[in-house]
Amino acid sequence: MFKVQSFQSHRLLQDYILSYLIVESDFQEEAGRKMTILPHLIQNLVFNLGPPDKVYDVTNKEYVASDSIMGPNDTVCEYCIYAGMKTLVVNLKPGAWFKLFHIPATKFTNKSSDLSVIAGCEMHELGNQIRECSSGEQQIAILEAFFIRQLLNERKYSRNLNETIRLIYTADGNITIRQLESGTYLTKRTLERSFLEQTGLHLKTFCRIVRFRRTIEYIEKEKNVQWCLLANRFGYSDQTHFINEFRHFAGCLPHEYPGFRSSLEQALGI
Repeated sequence: MFKVQSFQSHRLLQDYILSYLIVESDFQEEAGRKMTILPHLIQNLVFNLGPPDKVYDVTNKEYVASDSIMGPNDTVCEYCIYAGMKTLVVNLKPGAWFKLFHIPATKFTNKSSDLSVIAGCEMHELGNQIRECSSGEQQIAILEAFFIRQLLNERKYSRNLNETIRLIYTADGNITIRQLESGTYLTKRTLERSFLEQTGLHLKTFCRIVRFRRTIEYIEKEKNVQWCLLANRFGYSDQTHFINEFRHFAGCLPHEYPGFRSSLEQALGI
């Protein structure tokens, strides 16, 4: 379905970047293929390396710009992928966009946005430099040099939410705001305001998606899932709560989930 090349980030950027991927569609049909992406926390920078208009955002009824920022999503999103699609994807850790650019992540939650509109025309120039390169290694080198300059130049103060995010992941999303206040020495107001600005999601929504993601990871690994035990295992208050949350984020009941994510989601490494 997709050919994927993966590249690791520079040691100076490992707190910000999960991976670099070159993703290319590996099918021929002209009509394109519709694929879903479940709610997720990753922020993706996407640079087109192939022909234009090969990724259509079905949810928002528009083609994805040549150079764009996508995610996070707190709803199911649908895309149509056409033959010939080839993109360079930068998977950013939650909150990393704000640290690099100091632009609120709420501008692109649940949709793709043109990088030139969000962060200025230099992003389009960066995209053109990438497209002029003949190898993935050269393209990654240009990106890394740009990101490192961003780190050195952007010294504006902002709340560091690394510990907040670490605590949420450690608890599989089952953590209260009071516990986060105690663990980070930040007030509820500061936590909620900074968290939304930097991750693009409300704090409680972020926790719910972490729990949902942990649940589907378990379902995908286990061959014989005991559905009645999942609510307690992942911290839902009861079976009804679990079913309602699952249907809210996956768009189907737990037993209707196919047991694997879409090939697009797997290719993107979300």
